[in-house]
Amino acid sequence: MVYDLFIEYNKKLMKKFLTVLSLLAIITASSWALVHPEFFRAHDYIHAARVIEMYRALGDGQLPVRWSENFGYGYGMPLFEFYAPLPYYVGAAFHWFGLEVLTVVKLLFLFSAIFTAWGSYKLGGRFFGHSGAILTAAAITLAPYRAVNLFVRGALSEAWGIMAMPWVLIGILQIVKREKNGWKTLTISLVVLMLSHNIMTMLFVPLSLLFTVLFLGYRKWIVHRNKNSELETLLRVSGSLLLATGLSSFYLFPALLEKNLTKVESIFSGYFHYSHHFLYIRQFFTLNWGYEGSAWGPDDGLSFFLGAGQLVGLIGLGLFILNRVLKNKKRSRIFADKKITLSVLLGSILGLSLFMSILKSKPLWDTLPGLPYAQFPWRFLGVGIIFLGLLVGMSASLIKQRKFRYLWSFGLLIALLFNAQLFQPNEFLTDANQFYYTDTGMIQREMSGILPDYIPVQMAESLVPPDTLAWCKDGCDEEIEVLIDRSHENLIKTDFSADKKVEFAVADFPGWEVEIDGFSVDKKTGEDGNIVVDVPQGSHLVGVILSSSNVRWWSDLVSFLSLMVFIYLSFELRKEEKVI
Repeated sequence: MVYDLFIEYNKKLMKKFLTVLSLLAIITASSWALVHPEFFRAHDYIHAARVIEMYRALGDGQLPVRWSENFGYGYGMPLFEFYAPLPYYVGAAFHWFGLEVLTVVKLLFLFSAIFTAWGSYKLGGRFFGHSGAILTAAAITLAPYRAVNLFVRGALSEAWGIMAMPWVLIGILQIVKREKNGWKTLTISLVVLMLSHNIMTMLFVPLSLLFTVLFLGYRKWIVHRNKNSELETLLRVSGSLLLATGLSSFYLFPALLEKNLTKVESIFSGYFHYSHHFLYIRQFFTLNWGYEGSAWGPDDGLSFFLGAGQLVGLIGLGLFILNRVLKNKKRSRIFADKKITLSVLLGSILGLSLFMSILKSKPLWDTLPGLPYAQFPWRFLGVGIIFLGLLVGMSASLIKQRKFRYLWSFGLLIALLFNAQLFQPNEFLTDANQFYYTDTGMIQREMSGILPDYIPVQMAESLVPPDTLAWCKDGCDEEIEVLIDRSHENLIKTDFSADKKVEFAVADFPGWEVEIDGFSVDKKTGEDGNIVVDVPQGSHLVGVILSSSNVRWWSDLVSFLSLMVFIYLSFELRKEEKVI
């Protein structure tokens, strides 16, 4: 008896050890280049500047942070009203603890690998057991598309969006199975998705809702576990989605409703128009690795390969299912087989994701409202790799004999780990300061032209950064004394002998207000699109303060009320569970 317990305990201990070892190998394989002492250049190398701008804005007292002081050629722009803020809030917190900015950026990349692997493992485990969980984690975390995002495109926010997707599906499964914290898992993971990448949110949420409906049908008609009301489950999922939207509304609604106030529309034309970036089916099956950009036709400068190990797993799954079909004597009831039906469910969503990235789907892109804002149809690969990973994990669960199942899982895991060779940059920089600036002057001069998307629409382009906070267009004989110079509020003292027009190095944008001696006054817009104030003669205090527009005020209120609801439900539902 004691001997049997000892053996069983050792088996469990060994299983945990192998699980941890496998996950560490997966995370290391996808992140080993981050250990290199030098940094690398990717298409998007503005992460350090975004982190430091978020850090400075928080230090100035902005919350939520919307305005970047130094982008926009030193006149500022509402960067974090439109660009996914969550990774940079986290990055600013790390920097506050004393970490160097480039170390912070590496940690943000590493976090995407850790939580993608962990979430994918937990998701695969809910479907396919231990072996399937490890394969799912490896197939998703080591998907070549993730390597493209991290080390070619430098798409940190999109990587964080993909990171949230397995957790969203876990939350849905928990709600379907009426687990106590399902609503909380789904709500939090959706908030992470929404605040990390609004475009990936737009692509993934509809497909996750489709997954919910299909999975409910699968449980009712195939698994025959229909004790819970499907309508009630859908209401719970919808409630979590609504609550997550409310919590994220301080970002989502202004980004949606005030985008026409910036130059963002310009990035959806020309090269960035979605019609130039559809894929060809053969691109899913050819490596064609590169570090350039996307282009019209099949000869892109970057790869959209699904992965050798992933394709081996998919082929293996197909063969195992075929074997299962041939052994089934009742061919007419083939779809009563749970595994076969589940593979069709997951395969359908994978197929839809891949279809939306190829040229055949163009009529849908031309028709569906909002979809063109995704810019690149191949972004659907970020959704597809989740369901591809689940299918790869499923292959192990179709092997009944434990010895062969472990042999298949081990061999496929090794094949997937070979993708580690893709998770590296083109080259490391001997001097990262060539591209990763934190100096305010460098951000104003060098970064602003790279990121013109969210400059207020009336602003001139390619401006020369100002030397001072405020000046007179016709010259100021008297000195302007700067009393406060923060990202969201400025205060100067004037002592003019005649009325003057004072120009501020602040881009005019809804929400900016002007006060003279504490009284609100009208503002004007200068030739460059900046704020101009008529200041009378004499000694005055002139302030420029960023307040909320109507859209931002109501959005902040909705987020606050949603937070109160979330806290209330957390306590009330816990009480109910204790009573039950």
